[in-house]
Amino acid sequence: MPKLRTANLLGALANEIAGRLERHGKNHSNETSSAAAALNVLAFYEGCSNGTLSRALGLSHPATVRLVDKLEAAGLVRSQTGVDKRSVALTLTHRGRKRARAVVHERSLLLDGMIKVLTPAQRQQLDAIAETLLKSMMREAGDADYICRLCDDMECPPEECPVHRKAMTLEAVSRLE
Repeated sequence: MPKLRTANLLGALANEIAGRLERHGKNHSNETSSAAAALNVLAFYEGCSNGTLSRALGLSHPATVRLVDKLEAAGLVRSQTGVDKRSVALTLTHRGRKRARAVVHERSLLLDGMIKVLTPAQRQQLDAIAETLLKSMMREAGDADYICRLCDDMECPPEECPVHRKAMTLEAVSRLE
């Protein structure tokens, strides 16, 4: 069946890309993709809470707290008292901001290297296909934070991002309901 072959090819491609990104994105063997994503999310949402970070990363609250503790110990993140005494506001240190920028830039370069074999026309086709698939995966506005947790917002600013545009549409619809 051609449909299942396409699905199988997509699965193999997704696994290979994910594996390469995972191997390439580590400074040391204990570093996780969640740590890189956390830095990028904190660059988007300076001063966010552990709860907001947890939702964007798809991690449990305790796992997020442990991750933040590790990032603080590494000198990349700073925790401060949030809007009330029970909440925490997370900010990047100067070093954390530099690392977040480096992570997404290195990721973009690695991905660009993988698609160099495509012609300009094929890249346009891939853009259209990726946009269609990403928009179809959005169920609620908050999905955008998870989907784009490792995106480079310099290369795909929110106003041009198909995921964030779909999130804005979903938010508008939910306000009308």
